[in-house]
Amino acid sequence: MPWRGPAEPGEFPTLGWLIGEWIETFLIIPDGPQRGAPYLLTTEMWNHLLWAYRLKPHAAVHPKYPKPRDGFVYFGTQLRRPQKWGKDPFMATRCIAHALGPVQFDGWDADGEPVGRPVDTPWIQLAATSDDQTDNTYKPLYRMLSEGPLADTPGLDIGETRIKLPDGDGWIEPVTSAARSRLGAPITFGAFTEPHLMCKRDGGLDMARAMKRNLTGMGGSWMEATNAWDPSEQSVAQLTAEAHSPGVYLDHRFADLPRVDIADEDAVRERIVLKYGDSARSNGGWVDEDAIYADTQATDVGESEARRYFLDEVTVGEQDAVNALRWAAAAVLGETLVPGETIALGFDGSRYRDATTLIACRIRDGRIFHIRTWEPPPPSPDGNSPKWMVPHAEVDAAVADAFAAYDVRYMFLDPHLWQDYMGLWAGRYPKRVVSFDTRSERLMDRAIERFRTALANGELTHDGHEVLDRHARNAALAKGKRKPREDDEAVRTGADHYLRVVKKRAGHLIDAFVAAILAYAARGQAVEDGALVDDTPPPPAAARSAQPSQPHPPSTVYRPSGRLTL
Repeated sequence: MPWRGPAEPGEFPTLGWLIGEWIETFLIIPDGPQRGAPYLLTTEMWNHLLWAYRLKPHAAVHPKYPKPRDGFVYFGTQLRRPQKWGKDPFMATRCIAHALGPVQFDGWDADGEPVGRPVDTPWIQLAATSDDQTDNTYKPLYRMLSEGPLADTPGLDIGETRIKLPDGDGWIEPVTSAARSRLGAPITFGAFTEPHLMCKRDGGLDMARAMKRNLTGMGGSWMEATNAWDPSEQSVAQLTAEAHSPGVYLDHRFADLPRVDIADEDAVRERIVLKYGDSARSNGGWVDEDAIYADTQATDVGESEARRYFLDEVTVGEQDAVNALRWAAAAVLGETLVPGETIALGFDGSRYRDATTLIACRIRDGRIFHIRTWEPPPPSPDGNSPKWMVPHAEVDAAVADAFAAYDVRYMFLDPHLWQDYMGLWAGRYPKRVVSFDTRSERLMDRAIERFRTALANGELTHDGHEVLDRHARNAALAKGKRKPREDDEAVRTGADHYLRVVKKRAGHLIDAFVAAILAYAARGQAVEDGALVDDTPPPPAAARSAQPSQPHPPSTVYRPSGRLTL
């Protein structure tokens, strides 16, 4: 017979009740002052189990080839919570349940309630990028088995590196991307520890994909226990969340809250209690909110790291691209460029999804001025926004106006998607248009360093334009590739990775800030070429109007970025 039907609104069939009761009966708290006491699930944990093991109302068991995931709505789950919430011990309980507990659907009883049974030949793998990370889950799992009621289970061989399961060839074992010799095993459950750190560069992405393929073939299921991720890294956790697969249950607590002001103690403390939920002491849990708050304010913890690990915010970078207070203090409102002034330009262009921006930097004092930005319209509520394209003719006219109105020494522009116009502008303004590929980590790192140093030393100011200000606050600095040992900048600054500018959140626009960095780099090149030596204040307007314009002869030559020593 099928499920009995809901006894109250919103009820659905699930094996979660049975599995949760099994966990509380057979498993113990693995560490801390309550070590050895029964592992009692919090309301959040119960909720996770009920959804993770949700069944289809008309689920049936295959008569000949039943598989562990048969009958369930979800084959994968992702639990996202802040640091110290208790993710790893909780995931350990699910691993043990899949090794010894009633996690496989076995039909309905006479009352229409679901029945569970153990998997025939369970094989559980705990995956991470390093042994230290797999230990986060394996060590509590080891103690739960070796010190709890299941320790004397016949045939259970509890080892410090692997656990042999009774009655068959099953195992519980850790695997890493560094040593993947056992990734072809016929696994029935996969546990991914810290998937926010599992990326393509360290083999974590390939490992996760291989394991999930194996699980699909065996009819198995998996769980990810993750902190908030850095969206610039394209980690396993990020890709899982962004896929929104109907077969994956995403357990994210208050995921869409606005960013909290990290300097507002009351707001940060309130967010900590909210995000830690049942685990917070004020809610009857074990997490000390005072200690967590202190960690968010620690000088050795970057703001982005504090937001991801303790406030559960998906945010990018090691730090904000600009210090908010210093950036605000550098704003000089009300001043505009005077026609004829000597400037440098920075240009960052897009076609559809991002903004296109032209920024100026005055040579004599390094002040940044917003010239023009074209931003895509915000998406409509129904998601049917018309396709938008940057108006190329307007952009071309704005560049022409800037060169006509001011003494432009250089324009640095990112050529990506704008190669044709770069050639056009290089022909109009010979030897002043410079290709600057922002995807070159070494080149961009030096421009970022120059910009940040000038801002920190009070040598850089800006006009406070709303677009420039917003784009600067949307930007973060993320680590790129490791610098080679022979890199002079690495030796001088002590920074071991190249820095790159990235968006704090998907959908943010940062193009005006990138263009400002290019404009300041162009100004630096002009200064190195002697622009400050011959830079004189612009003549009075009347005198300028009496002078005939001297157009530059056309040319198709432009200066390649390889010549620069930024």
